[in-house]
Amino acid sequence: MPIYEYYCNSCENKFKIMHSMSEECNECGICLSEDITRVIPDIANTVDKSKFKTKAGDLVKSHIEEARKEVREQKQDMKRGMK
Repeated sequence: MPIYEYYCNSCENKFKIMHSMSEECNECGICLSEDITRVIPDIANTVDKSKFKTKAGDLVKSHIEEARKEVREQKQDMKRGMK
């Protein structure tokens, strides 16, 4: 079951409740007010961006450099074989 976050407009309490998607919370657990609102999570700020330290462009550049290095080594090996 998912965990939902609610905000009580009466006592300004923020609380989390686990319930099914078809259910709805009806009252605050502290003041029992029915004036509550479900908090919509800000998904954009919940992603941990520190996991994505390498940019796609940096990854491509590193592969290009590796390919260039391999080509240089192959050219040198071919020159050595001709001597």
